[in-house]
Amino acid sequence: MQPFSRDFFGFLVCAFLVLLGATNTFSQNTVAPDSASEAPFTVGNSEVRRSDKNPPSDSERINTLEETLRQQGTQLAEMRKLLVDQQETIKLLADKLAGTRLAPAHEEAAVASNEHLETAGPRIIADPQSTQIDDRLKKVEAGLAGIGPVKFSGDIRLRSESFFGLTNILASGSTPGALGNDLSPRHRMRLRARLAIRGTIGDEFDWGLRIATGSFPDNISTNQTLTDFFNRKPFSLDQAFVTYKPRRVPGLRLQGGKFELPWTFTEMTIDNDVMVEGLNESYSRGFKKSPVKDLTFVAWQLPMLERNSAFVRNLNGTINIEESRRGGRDLGLIGAQVRTRVEPSDKVALTLSIADLYFSGTQNIFPIQVFGNQLLLPLTFTIPATATTPAQIVTTQVSVPRDLLVAGNGNLGVTTASNNALNRDGRLASGFNLVDLIARLELKHSDRFPVTVLLNLVTNTQTRDVVRAGPDGADLILPNHENQGFWGEVQVGSTKTRGDMLFGYTFFRIEKDAVLTPFNFSDVTQQSDMRAHRLVFSYAVDPRVTFSITGIVTQRANGLLGPFLPTPPGSLNRASTRLQIDTVIRF
Repeated sequence: MQPFSRDFFGFLVCAFLVLLGATNTFSQNTVAPDSASEAPFTVGNSEVRRSDKNPPSDSERINTLEETLRQQGTQLAEMRKLLVDQQETIKLLADKLAGTRLAPAHEEAAVASNEHLETAGPRIIADPQSTQIDDRLKKVEAGLAGIGPVKFSGDIRLRSESFFGLTNILASGSTPGALGNDLSPRHRMRLRARLAIRGTIGDEFDWGLRIATGSFPDNISTNQTLTDFFNRKPFSLDQAFVTYKPRRVPGLRLQGGKFELPWTFTEMTIDNDVMVEGLNESYSRGFKKSPVKDLTFVAWQLPMLERNSAFVRNLNGTINIEESRRGGRDLGLIGAQVRTRVEPSDKVALTLSIADLYFSGTQNIFPIQVFGNQLLLPLTFTIPATATTPAQIVTTQVSVPRDLLVAGNGNLGVTTASNNALNRDGRLASGFNLVDLIARLELKHSDRFPVTVLLNLVTNTQTRDVVRAGPDGADLILPNHENQGFWGEVQVGSTKTRGDMLFGYTFFRIEKDAVLTPFNFSDVTQQSDMRAHRLVFSYAVDPRVTFSITGIVTQRANGLLGPFLPTPPGSLNRASTRLQIDTVIRF
């Protein structure tokens, strides 16, 4: 509403109130001919009664009317002041919503107030409290402008999970010399909760924090089993990053901290729940008038195990330089990816990518120390001096079962810690440099049932022959060709709007040393030397509420002991089934 129209509307309201007040006054001062012996009339705010025998004179009636008009004028001035204050408040709120400055709105309201007061009577000075409130709002606005917009989001997932067909690798209780025993079905309830905060600083910086449930040592799952007698569940830092996008170089993106994987991948190589740490850089170039819509380059440098300097002696007391070097070697994941998106039409899109993931230093570690069921923790203590011996400092290692830290894995006889091939000394047989090829085809001919087909091939270029103990303690060299992995996936439908449905099927085959198993897909019996089928059905109860059922059938490809150890005849080698029923709420 324009200022003139607001003023005109206020004038009409005031005029109506004046007429209404005058009408009420005259109706109270009028005495009916057949009224009682005493009839009241009003002087100011008091009521006076006179006898019909002594009616008021004309001068008294005029004085009464003048007093009434003066009172009405005072009330009218107060109402005008109230109306001006309301207009100022409305203008202030409107300016805030529109993102305008406070000072002009305040000045305009003050001018309008003065104009009203000049035409209506004595001027009324604006309340100084309004100026103080205005100043405080300016300070708040300046603070928010410096921080930038902040957004909160998150999700809660409730899961019912059951296992069928599980076996262990212990000596058979029914077949002498064989391995494997049937295990009873397992049922558990699980919870995942995540809370994310995202914000911007200026036009070039983004930042984010996310906390999530999950056991601290478990890097491939944010699920928390509902167990341990109703104890409180861990809630820890899952993401913390800063992203820099310089305006002078459009398409460039630099990020550091703990974050989601910045490259295209499937869970054959790395699980969705793994949050990596370090640095990544990307540059993307778009093309408007071409079927090739963009071309993106991504690089990353991710330290994953920083170790102290090592000092290792031989049995004769001399320094073992090689073992000292290995013991002090840090581990990291470095790599790069090139990807592009091609859209020959608005109904068809194809995304192609090739990446190289190099896990540096893994060939120098003992997986049982880092990934295994037993965590070896260093311990240093001092033996006090006695009368005959000086004080001594002793350094050793204490073995702590991982099951004490990651609940739910006990008594199964299986482990998801590491399934790669080991040499006779306990070290990983192979290094891991993964060449990862991904093709994703999207067909959008149906709005409700789009089709997505995804193919993923991975090859480990650093597989090495496996060294085992042979006759008389000699080394036995076993050729290692277990370096390939395949992932094929088909999805039909989506869960974007209420009533949408999604159907999915995935088949994957991962050889023994195709990937580094502590980090890839965890919802299988073992993470390599296996093949699996996954079926998924999802239904969108609401755009932010999804119900889904997932079934995963896992088979060991080379028996209980894998391709490099002979499995005794009669051993069990049956498929296991995992059934997951999820309800996910996003906010």
